[in-house]
Amino acid sequence: MGREQPTIVLRPNQNRRDERARRARETKNRVIPDLLRSCPRAKHGIARAELIVDPSPVAESSSHHTPADSCSRPDLKIRVQPLDTLTAASRIADKSLIPKRSGPAVKSRSNAPNIGVLNMCSALRPGGGFLEGANSQEEFLCARTTLYPSLWDSFYRLPDVSGIYTPDVLVFRDHLPEANDLSKNSRFFIDVISSSMFRFSDARAEGCSCSLSYCDKHRDLSLRSMRAVLRIAQSKGAEKLVLGAWGCGSHGNPVKEVAKNWRKVIAGAPRQKRPNAERWEGIDEIIFAIPDRTMLREFEAAFQDILAPDDPESSEISPVDSVAQLDEEHARTSELLSRIAEIEMQIEQAKNPRLKNRLRETLANLQRDLNQGPNAKASNAEDVTPEEDDPADGFVFTGFPASDDEDNGFYHLADRDMDSDSSGRGQSENYEFRPGPPGLASHDEDESLDEALFPAISHSPKFDAETGWYSGSLDGLTTLLKQSQGGMRHSRTSPGSPEIRPTSGDLGINSGALHEYLSRYQGTDVADY
Repeated sequence: MGREQPTIVLRPNQNRRDERARRARETKNRVIPDLLRSCPRAKHGIARAELIVDPSPVAESSSHHTPADSCSRPDLKIRVQPLDTLTAASRIADKSLIPKRSGPAVKSRSNAPNIGVLNMCSALRPGGGFLEGANSQEEFLCARTTLYPSLWDSFYRLPDVSGIYTPDVLVFRDHLPEANDLSKNSRFFIDVISSSMFRFSDARAEGCSCSLSYCDKHRDLSLRSMRAVLRIAQSKGAEKLVLGAWGCGSHGNPVKEVAKNWRKVIAGAPRQKRPNAERWEGIDEIIFAIPDRTMLREFEAAFQDILAPDDPESSEISPVDSVAQLDEEHARTSELLSRIAEIEMQIEQAKNPRLKNRLRETLANLQRDLNQGPNAKASNAEDVTPEEDDPADGFVFTGFPASDDEDNGFYHLADRDMDSDSSGRGQSENYEFRPGPPGLASHDEDESLDEALFPAISHSPKFDAETGWYSGSLDGLTTLLKQSQGGMRHSRTSPGSPEIRPTSGDLGINSGALHEYLSRYQGTDVADY
């Protein structure tokens, strides 16, 4: 008896996404409410969340002097680090707690620096694709902090130059893919600024004479948005600020332009002669947490002359961090092996030559990433918020499934990619004739044909013995095959032409086997004869 309903096999990536969606609902409905009942500070932070639209510059004192030959503040530390947002924030929190561990048990909040974090959020939906299991930067934060309840529906759709300020957001899970719960002593608070970057769709607007990278209106909007984030952080007293490659993922903004704009807003352009009007007094340190190495290099190039050296304490890896990195690498390796096995199975089952070639290319890339080990950049082809729902900003995590595209599979199989009649498609002029190993042929006739025909083909100047490819035309190949048996006159006609006939007697070739042999190497369009 057969099944009444078809069996649905979920792909591994889809399984992980569904698991994150299930856990996201649990986090929203059970975990966060329990935390808020036991933590008044986090609860009050949610109640104090506010939407700030196009903030005005903060009045700064005139006591701060800058050297005449510099446009940047010498006391402002700017760092670019290959970390995710919460890891960068946790290191700042740990560093600020070092001198306090020998003091009284009760600490005043006024003595601790405010750690500001930029949430590169969706402009349309609170939390982006958090409840659907997406894993971009905003969803990453919502799954590990009490941020999600503060993103009120009334704030949306977010204006272009605006931000939602949420103070005292409790971080209660770590940065690992499993999102493990932190102990009470390891939890810390951050202030979050949720702001969205526009989606960059075209290199140039219609009728625009700007450069090929950013149109003037895009550049101006980007600069205004960046100033708004810094103004909010400055007005709220943030001393440490964690930023990122804002809009450089699925939103499509050019990384180089975004890095240059951040540099221009924070410290002025490299050749700028006069300092910026806004000096961002009160902000002592800015960290760009960018896990993607390619984006990281662009930011390092943009800030190279003003980057602060890394602190020895922050650069040292603790035993806990070392174990966490090993766990991440093990999880990543397991995922790569799983995907490689899945691709190999798809190659065996695929019948379309074009699909097989694409799968082989994907397999080669995965194997290269596996061989590179810890230095390989993790794949970013999984788990993105749907385009129509305006996904959260494409913040790419090394070692985490990314969210730059909704589809978790490797390919969309359109009708043109499926096996069908090959009429109307160009045929390749290369045909592979290589005797297969014993036991692999599907018919005894194929084995005899391999042994009989291969020596004749190997003498042709158009046959490459190393690769097994014949580079001539199909007509020439057919003629060569029939001449190899003797009694066949030279012809340039197609194999289905009525002009091709034996000159005398039987050629000694099983026509069905020959038909099967040719169809294996050229497709399924061999005519019967």
